[in-house]
Amino acid sequence: MKKLFLLLSILLSVGLLVSCSDESSESVAENSITVTFDNVAVVNGVVYATKDYPLKINSMVLSSSDGETKCISEAKYSIDSQVSDSAHYTPFSGRINTTDIPVGNHTLELAFDLLQNDNSSVPDDIVYSIVVVDDLSDLPQNAELGTLTRTFRATHA
Repeated sequence: MKKLFLLLSILLSVGLLVSCSDESSESVAENSITVTFDNVAVVNGVVYATKDYPLKINSMVLSSSDGETKCISEAKYSIDSQVSDSAHYTPFSGRINTTDIPVGNHTLELAFDLLQNDNSSVPDDIVYSIVVVDDLSDLPQNAELGTLTRTFRATHA
């Protein structure tokens, strides 16, 4: 079971899972969520964080292709299903203390509710794999901590 989880974590390091609830067959709008992380290094598509610098989520920004006003209501940030921080207001910044996180592969989850024009709420989450190392000397050669911006896509009716 651990091997399966590890394999799944590794596969998610290059991609993401965005889940949503959709029981309608009406027109579909594409929503983009741009997330900016800080204190991370990216080497060959693998995202690294160190135990001596907190993992920061600087912002989560939502945009929609259908022109309708939508917003994020609350964001919760978790490592391996343990909530580390939450944000209730834009820019939805958060901080994950990595000091007590064991070295190795972990799952970072950004869970939030997407509020739509009709006041309905759709739960969403972005699941992202990261590798935690002890300190800067354990990063791959020539890697440096910095800022990473990624755009994730979710589809809702």
